[in-house]
Amino acid sequence: MSLADAFEELRGLFRESTRTRIDEMSRCLDALETNARDASALRVFARHVHGLAGLGTTYGYPRISELAEDAEEQIGRGEILLERWRASVEEIKREL
Repeated sequence: MSLADAFEELRGLFRESTRTRIDEMSRCLDALETNARDASALRVFARHVHGLAGLGTTYGYPRISELAEDAEEQIGRGEILLERWRASVEEIKREL
């Protein structure tokens, strides 16, 4: 297997895992919409955002990293911006 083939295989795994993350992130946002104080939902959402911020560019998706970094920054400031985060999740989905 060539290096290019191996990288493309890794990109495929990234896309697959990101689709799973998107589903989980959407569920977290639904939970936060119901209860803005749901610390567990915010923690899981933040974990996924952090992971995408670090991995997107690595696998050739710099826009995914940018979107995730923006959401991560808002979480760090204590802001809960559900509509903005939903839009970011939708844009991440389109980037894949």
